[in-house]
Amino acid sequence: MSPIDRSTGEPAGNVLIVGAGPTGLLLAGDLAAAGIGCTVLERREEDTSNLTRAFSVHARTLELLDARGVADELAATGTRVERVRLFGGRGLRLSRLPGRFPYVLVTPQYETERVLRERALAAGAEIVHGAEAVGLRQDAAGVDVDVRTAAGDERTRRASYVVGADGVRSTVREALGLPFPGQAAVRSVMLADVRLDDAPSEVLTGGTSGDAFAFLAPFGDGWYRVIGWNRRHQVPDSEPVDMDELREVVRRALGTDHGMGEPRWTSRFRSDERQVPRYRVGRVFLAGDAAHVHSPAGGQGMNTGLQDAANLGWKLAAELRGWAPSWLLDSYHEERYPVGRLVLRGSGALLRFALVEPPLLQRARGAAVWAATHVRPIERRLAGRVSGIDIAYPAPQGAHRLAGKRAPDVPLAGSPGRLYGLLGDGRFVLVVAANDPAVTYLATKRWADRLHCALAGGATRTTALVRPDGYIAWACDETAPDRRAAAIRDALAHWCGQPAERPQHDPHPAERIPGNVQEEKGI
Repeated sequence: MSPIDRSTGEPAGNVLIVGAGPTGLLLAGDLAAAGIGCTVLERREEDTSNLTRAFSVHARTLELLDARGVADELAATGTRVERVRLFGGRGLRLSRLPGRFPYVLVTPQYETERVLRERALAAGAEIVHGAEAVGLRQDAAGVDVDVRTAAGDERTRRASYVVGADGVRSTVREALGLPFPGQAAVRSVMLADVRLDDAPSEVLTGGTSGDAFAFLAPFGDGWYRVIGWNRRHQVPDSEPVDMDELREVVRRALGTDHGMGEPRWTSRFRSDERQVPRYRVGRVFLAGDAAHVHSPAGGQGMNTGLQDAANLGWKLAAELRGWAPSWLLDSYHEERYPVGRLVLRGSGALLRFALVEPPLLQRARGAAVWAATHVRPIERRLAGRVSGIDIAYPAPQGAHRLAGKRAPDVPLAGSPGRLYGLLGDGRFVLVVAANDPAVTYLATKRWADRLHCALAGGATRTTALVRPDGYIAWACDETAPDRRAAAIRDALAHWCGQPAERPQHDPHPAERIPGNVQEEKGI
């Protein structure tokens, strides 16, 4: 039986997500919050793990989590870092980033998964553990996924759409027959979870000596993740980690091993740089590491996957609720593929920058680090790129200067008082510059099922349509009421599909949006 669309009471389609990592869990929560039936298949039999790889939650990701009501909870589990030290330099200042989160949050990946899992379940998503997708077939109406249980039984599940968020070795990607071109950026990287007798003075500690690289990050419970790489000793990833070697590598790179104790867990891995050529094939989509995998430098892998999910979720919900424009689902690849490519190149360059060996190149690196941390425009650009704050999507030629850019968390008149308090349920937000009965009618009657309307909390000429993922779809500075209403009507039809039928016996009422005009920032 098809799930019911909560907004209409009519049957809606459903989505099957393969993979219950951060990307799949955020997507599941978004779909469920929008009233879309959603099931997550996870190969692991347990729903918790301390075998984390990601520690950094960047500012833009925190803004997206803020819109979903979980950013403050997650922030309470970790440590805020306002300055990230680069190769012994004074550090890249994140404290100047705009918004509520001018820092990088250091917290284990399992904490991010926990808050996203709880949100998804509370919204009504189903998470099935011990269920491995082993194949799929699609037709014009849906997708059949072959699922193997932990007991070895197999059954077929059918869904309207499928999203592969199942990691680097994605079964969904392989079933689609898509290549995953790229290369290994670095091999034989050692991992260990240990206790340290001498805790580092910095939250994140990293360094390199040319032939050795080491990085330390806290779990927050007395355990640390140690990452080490030894240029002198490259062995297959299947080889066990020699703790004496790891201690030596850390001492060479950092000057001390910080009294590294015996590990509770060790492993080796290689860091690949790969990207699938298409994020969508028919009714199947790829997100997170299934679509792109990067160097760990900059800590952007998990963040990029979460932003994939935020981009895709509202678009799938719009399609399944019947109002998506015909081009909307294709825009997922068009918008996210270039971002994945940018992150892949940037993180790869940063890794190679960290591991340069010749002394002349090391001196050049020192000069570049000085510029990045002392020349304000360079520092601002680097911080904006690493944090995700500067990510923008293409806008049509002639569009308003704000179109495609991140929407700042502007103050709004009335409850909830700020823009991101209205995002997170799959609806757009129309931020209007002044009360206007005609505009209010469009928002509250014609497109009410897919749109919030809010009065800007300050003096401004700009009217902006903000997408559910916190980017500005359209904006204008028109002040003439008739022309502004016509422009808004056209924008809503383009982005939000055809409106609901005009209500019977309901002329354009002079409804007002409550609130007082206050100081305006951002839009």
